[in-house]
Amino acid sequence: MKKKTIASVLSLFMAAALLLSGCGGTPTSSGSQTQSQGGTAAQDQWINVNASLPLNYDPASGSSSIDLSIVFNVYDTLVFTEIDGTVIPHVATDWEVSPDGLTYTFHIRDDITFHDGSKLEASDVAFSMNRALTIGEGLAYLWDGYVDYAEATDPTTVVFHMKSTYAVFVSTLVRLAVLNEELVMANVDTSDTTYGDKYDYGKKWLSTHDAGSGPYMTKEISVTDYVTCERFDDYWMEWEANAPKGFTVRAINEAATIRTMMSNGELSITDEWQTQDTLNALGELDGVDVTNMYTGVVMCMEMNTKKAPTDDIHFRKALAYLFDYETAYTYIYAGTKKAGGPVSTAYQGSIADELNTYSYNVEKAKEELAKSKYANNLGDYALELHYSADVKDEEDLALILQSAAAELGIKINITATPFATLIAEAATPETTAHITIMAPSDSYSEAGSVLKLHYHSSTAGTFTQFEWLLDEELDRMIDTALAESNYDLRMEMYAQAQKYLDELCPTIWVIEQPEQRGYQSGTFYWPEAEAEVNAPIMGRSLYFRTIQFYD
Repeated sequence: MKKKTIASVLSLFMAAALLLSGCGGTPTSSGSQTQSQGGTAAQDQWINVNASLPLNYDPASGSSSIDLSIVFNVYDTLVFTEIDGTVIPHVATDWEVSPDGLTYTFHIRDDITFHDGSKLEASDVAFSMNRALTIGEGLAYLWDGYVDYAEATDPTTVVFHMKSTYAVFVSTLVRLAVLNEELVMANVDTSDTTYGDKYDYGKKWLSTHDAGSGPYMTKEISVTDYVTCERFDDYWMEWEANAPKGFTVRAINEAATIRTMMSNGELSITDEWQTQDTLNALGELDGVDVTNMYTGVVMCMEMNTKKAPTDDIHFRKALAYLFDYETAYTYIYAGTKKAGGPVSTAYQGSIADELNTYSYNVEKAKEELAKSKYANNLGDYALELHYSADVKDEEDLALILQSAAAELGIKINITATPFATLIAEAATPETTAHITIMAPSDSYSEAGSVLKLHYHSSTAGTFTQFEWLLDEELDRMIDTALAESNYDLRMEMYAQAQKYLDELCPTIWVIEQPEQRGYQSGTFYWPEAEAEVNAPIMGRSLYFRTIQFYD
């Protein structure tokens, strides 16, 4: 298979996104309050975003990109991150760790109020952690097995008691949304005793309400259609006069509608799943730019290691050598860069630049295939490759692999699959396809975040891992690294785990996929969009408080 042949097949995708510089201007504080469906951004100082819904609005359960983006805006956390992912104090002013690493004591601010006007105290922090651990959904995997329980020892001191040492614990707390305990427990569904005397723990109520203290508070919500949040004027951090008055997220996915709304200013920021054709068209609009934020996402072709023939390491390596990476980053996702391994270069401890093992090489693919136990009966197998039906460009990645594999006698069937179905398929090795295209991101800025979520045995059976590795040695390497308090040693342990994964080749690591969104660069300044380095933390880029509108 020649590259020029592939490029010809994909000729519609040969235009790179045009990155136009945004217009400047003087910040303004004028503008009227928008309604729930929003007006234009310039008129109302309002941010309108499209996304795939429904929403999972409870912070203990939400895990999608848009769920987590809203949490960043509606709730406060003990620590926060700078744009580049640096952890900084937030609700917590400072903290101490016991010599044995099993007790964390946080001192919190005494000047924060929730949206209902009540005061945020240490007991609310403890409640939020204990609730997340009990419910065990969403991002609870960050603390499950590590945190025993949390307790408030006075109104401004919260203590976390650990089951085992967890060196990255402070970094994970950027994900612990602090809930108003009194408000949540006043709204439990007493007919539901799922959690004993906690009843439903407020899950039903929190699906359409917030109990936060963040910069924005919920005004109106339809979990399948939209959510509108308005500025919390009594927020404890300073407001700039030209900061957004609020934001609306709407379920709009049709490309033509998105282009029209961006053109007339009704849409401020698009979602991150637009096709390259749409992004190219948006980049040509006056006053519209397209972001290129590297936020830690690696586009992956995840191979099921427990199903023949992808259970064979040499067969997997053959597929990795059959993929034409250059076509992917030059034509399909124009302007992106090749992924060098399991961990994006955005994370601390990544050695992607050092690895970069696999490239398009038919001769090496033939060598690996000859070593495979399936070399003499390739015709007995037809590989199933599934990709998200919501992400059209992934089909073209699948076609690249299908075409190259066919030349070596490997048959691949391609299926566009609803995301909900992909999640269901991940439940067992038998229902998981041979290859699934997925683009995972994660929760804190170290390589261990990706290694634990994507490749540890504890995540097998979830949509974060379609490989079904179940490798005890790798688990040991990851767990040991996460427990290591010495930063340099922890980074070296991450490196060893990445080398180990590179040799196993459970995944075709395609590209480092930037978060590409069209946005109204002529209307407002968006710090995250213009930063050279972005936090590799899913949802962090849509933090609206620091956006500045122009005249």
